[in-house]
Amino acid sequence: MASDAMSIQVTATGNAGFHVAAGGASVFIDAFWDPPPRLLGGVRPAPAGHLAEDLILVTHAHWDHFSPGRVAEEAARTGAAVAGPAEVIRRLRGRLPDARLVTLEPSERPRGQAAAAVTFERPPVTVTAFRTSHGPGHNSYLVRMPGCRLFHDGDNEDTRLLDVRFLAPVDVLLLCPWQGSGWPEFVERLSPRRWLLCHLTEEEIALHRAGRFLLDLCERVPLADRTLALEAGETFTFEEGQA
Repeated sequence: MASDAMSIQVTATGNAGFHVAAGGASVFIDAFWDPPPRLLGGVRPAPAGHLAEDLILVTHAHWDHFSPGRVAEEAARTGAAVAGPAEVIRRLRGRLPDARLVTLEPSERPRGQAAAAVTFERPPVTVTAFRTSHGPGHNSYLVRMPGCRLFHDGDNEDTRLLDVRFLAPVDVLLLCPWQGSGWPEFVERLSPRRWLLCHLTEEEIALHRAGRFLLDLCERVPLADRTLALEAGETFTFEEGQA
């Protein structure tokens, strides 16, 4: 595997896609997608064929998070299981053995109620899927690996649906800073050790690194010293217990 038991390694694969390795376990989340030409500021998903994985997670079926062909190719090459909402799994039927396809479909809750959740285990990885807000069939994921707890919020438009008491402590938070989603307060409540911005164009990443991007979105930047934005193909590694 790509990481030893004492470190957490996060590699960006473009847009909201990441590969995370910790404690001998390895997971891809929203890593395999095919952008149309001229969109997303020229961002392209990085090749990930050199990385091993135990599990491929998909938050939802939108094109900028999920390519059925690419997911099926990677899963067939490595033997990884694929887990995601029902629509994602439907598009993979016939491409992969049913035994390697896992439907994670939390129930819809009435507006204003906390997000429902379902849990799936593929040792040494445990995944809890929360039904969050971004059209039908959208999941956010809490992923527990040896020595690491990470949360990928996907395209969630309302972080207020999530109860941080069930998420914390979080070593790595992967979050899109949607305006109006309540993300600044969510980050403050959750207080992750590290959090990475996702769903950014190359231009937005450059603004962030220049110290200007988040200041355009909100009046305060929670935990700014723990904030990262990675370009496709970049990797950040930190030791277990390191802030």
